[in-house]
Amino acid sequence: MTDSTLTPPAADMMSFLSTTPEHKDSEYETPVHTSQRTELNVIVEDGPDSKLRLAEISAAANPLLAAARPLLCALAAMPAKLDAALVEPYRNLLVREMHLYQTLCDQANLRREHVLAVRYCLCTALDEAANNTTWGRRGVWAGKSLLVTFHGESEGGIKLFQIIGRLAASFQEHGNVLEVIYHLLGLGFEGRYSVQPDGRKQLDNIRQQLLTQLSQRRDPVMPALSPDFQGAISGRLRRMRRVPVWLSAGIALLAMLTLFGLYSHRMDVQTVTVQQHIDAIGIKLPPPPVPVHKLRLKILLANEIARGLLTVDEDDQHSRVVFRGDAMFVPGQKTVSDAIRPVINKAAREIARVGGAVTITGHTDSQPIHSAEFPSNLVLSEKRAAEVAALLTSGGVPAGRVHIVGKGDTVPVADNGSKAGRAKNRRVEILVVE
Repeated sequence: MTDSTLTPPAADMMSFLSTTPEHKDSEYETPVHTSQRTELNVIVEDGPDSKLRLAEISAAANPLLAAARPLLCALAAMPAKLDAALVEPYRNLLVREMHLYQTLCDQANLRREHVLAVRYCLCTALDEAANNTTWGRRGVWAGKSLLVTFHGESEGGIKLFQIIGRLAASFQEHGNVLEVIYHLLGLGFEGRYSVQPDGRKQLDNIRQQLLTQLSQRRDPVMPALSPDFQGAISGRLRRMRRVPVWLSAGIALLAMLTLFGLYSHRMDVQTVTVQQHIDAIGIKLPPPPVPVHKLRLKILLANEIARGLLTVDEDDQHSRVVFRGDAMFVPGQKTVSDAIRPVINKAAREIARVGGAVTITGHTDSQPIHSAEFPSNLVLSEKRAAEVAALLTSGGVPAGRVHIVGKGDTVPVADNGSKAGRAKNRRVEILVVE
């Protein structure tokens, strides 16, 4: 499988998956009260015991898919709302299931690099789903993500597609891993393509290629259980063959003419009834078209565009405003500068005039940040997006339309190796889909 969107990693296939942080029991065995356990069991169902699951995994056509099934079910049933007191117990259940997945795969003697690759992808997909919820996007999940816990990094949205590109070169050898990834894509994982203009089209292309390869990998199905089988002709069939053909045709023709007469009569009666209903219907003019309000951000913010503070990209379906982080925020802080606040207020009044969802995405460069308020670049980008969202809502945009996302340094638009490139990567994007 070849795809220009898939770039295999320069290192060995699984080199970045080989190091797994050690975990003490205290890291994931936080006590869960009985009431919390009852509520969480609705989200993560208790599966069969380990011996039964091991037997099912060993007998499955794809043991990796069988071992990952509880975590795939958890991904599909990710709760949209969750009390703050249940977030940590819920994460502990996922961590415990991830450890059980690893143990069962080891007992089933599955190939270690395949087991680690699937675990990496499961952690990435579960983290993305949690961060996209109302309770996860507030930064609660970012500091304790599953990918950081099990693999010590936070760039799964990019590396997962590198894994696909590397494994697809030897599909027969790594098909079981790619089948699990295919299910993750089917459950809504987007990774780096979530912010690209044609990301949905590229994801559909990747999924179609995986499906084609998986279909070719399956054993062909015989068209019949016994191709050479010939049934015996019964005695009744022999007697029927003695009836003349002309007699059979005459009887069939008489039956058809009788049915035609009956249906023609019924059709005439129903035609009259329908015509009467049609005549009784008055001519009703369609309602006047509802005026459609289009955004005019490119015209409204023309001076700011000319000063280089921001860029605007608009068409009939969406408007994207990209603010430069250096002009928007105090370095290393989340507070919007006084010079940019009037610009955001001006944009808020225009956005409030039309309908549609508003997505605010924060980005940083690759320079790491470690402080009490911002333990990572991801948290900094989320809080900056939240600050801009607060200004938009105070400017008249309904809070129900606003959605914030923090991407950290995972989606660069320029080379982080240069000062100018890092400046371009520090940005906040406002996407309005009408």
